[in-house]
Amino acid sequence: MSVHEPTNGIIKDLIKQHAVSKNTTLGLYKRYDQEELEIQKRTFTDPKKPNNKLAHDYRGYIINQVVGYLWGNPIAYQIDKLKYEESKYELYNDKLSNFNILNTIDDADSELGKMMSICGYAARLLYVDTEGMERIMNLSPWEVVFIQDKNRITHAMRYYKESYREGNEQKERTRVEWYDSTYVSFFVENKDGNYVLDEEGQRLHLFDDVPVILFQNNNEERGDFEKVETLIDAYDKNRSDSTNEVETFANAYMKFKGVEVDKEVIDGAKQTGAFEVPEEGDVDFITKNINDMFVENTRKNLNEDIHKFSASVDMADEKFSGANQSGESRKWKLIDLENKAGTKVRKFSKGLREQFKVLCSAWQKKEIQLNYLDLFWEFKRNLPIDLLYVGDAVSKLKGMHSDQTLLGLIPYIDDVSYELNLMEQEKEQLGKQVDLDKVVVDEGNEE
Repeated sequence: MSVHEPTNGIIKDLIKQHAVSKNTTLGLYKRYDQEELEIQKRTFTDPKKPNNKLAHDYRGYIINQVVGYLWGNPIAYQIDKLKYEESKYELYNDKLSNFNILNTIDDADSELGKMMSICGYAARLLYVDTEGMERIMNLSPWEVVFIQDKNRITHAMRYYKESYREGNEQKERTRVEWYDSTYVSFFVENKDGNYVLDEEGQRLHLFDDVPVILFQNNNEERGDFEKVETLIDAYDKNRSDSTNEVETFANAYMKFKGVEVDKEVIDGAKQTGAFEVPEEGDVDFITKNINDMFVENTRKNLNEDIHKFSASVDMADEKFSGANQSGESRKWKLIDLENKAGTKVRKFSKGLREQFKVLCSAWQKKEIQLNYLDLFWEFKRNLPIDLLYVGDAVSKLKGMHSDQTLLGLIPYIDDVSYELNLMEQEKEQLGKQVDLDKVVVDEGNEE
């Protein structure tokens, strides 16, 4: 067996060791998807007792808010124009632009950011397709094992279930992809539960490093809603119990005083809507006194704690959305969300830098001598745009900064280089136009 391939024992040990991490990340994703929630598992010993199971999608709210805030506008990718002569810059920029278009990078980045925020980390695979084009694919984190040495990824293993048919019987087995800095090896689980090389065997992956990239949400690799899950479960119980109380109230018991009733009397009352009782008798409902204020305050406190400790913004809160709130005050209410987003930007950028390091190693084999350190990108927060404010700020900064820097300040411009090229084309077109008022006519020359 080649030194580039792992043994059957190594694969089994890694899958076994990864079981806890797999269950954690997959569990987080399922709860984000509103599956296997605590409230959904609740049972009562009395099956006749109302048991509403109201699940509130705080997990989705927390994740979707930060993903929309940070990836709602596509990341703007650029090359340092000062490092290359114009012809090479245009060639390399076209290569980067085509790569982003081919891989629908804006959608891929957004989905990767979502998975990173849910599970605490995410993974992306780079590969070369059958047409020789460099491609990317986001991987589910519960399917990927990273092997590191001094914080450097030396190997990566992807394993997942696949269905196959044996005769008339449908079966399932595990496939394994093993990556090192040069090769990718493909294994499949046999009937004995051992892992052997399949028909694809082993081949070069055409990159100079491990092409599976790790994107961490934070150093602890914790998801955005992990720390508030008990609060969310408590909120679900609070609202479910309140609904149970209302339902119990609707099915309240009746109290009879000084009168005897049987099934015939009850059935007659259902038809006529009335009971006949003697003068000393009485009929009324037995109801439960509910402290509405206590229940409502508990709900409100849970809601505030969920938003506070998950660093998310309650858009329905009048403290944020009230008519008397100024734009500047709202910025301060976004500070916790912005701090969380800042951490994500740094961690995501670390993954992108590694991604482009690996990608550029393949491009260099095609004479695209682009240094991955000359690539940079910008995250543009997805907020309502005050065009008058932006225009005024950019015009006042004219002359103090380059056009490229100023265009980068405008939120709706995704590709600064493309915008600069359009401006250059407009200048060229204007230069070709003739101002007839300034033409000097030689009256003696008929031409």
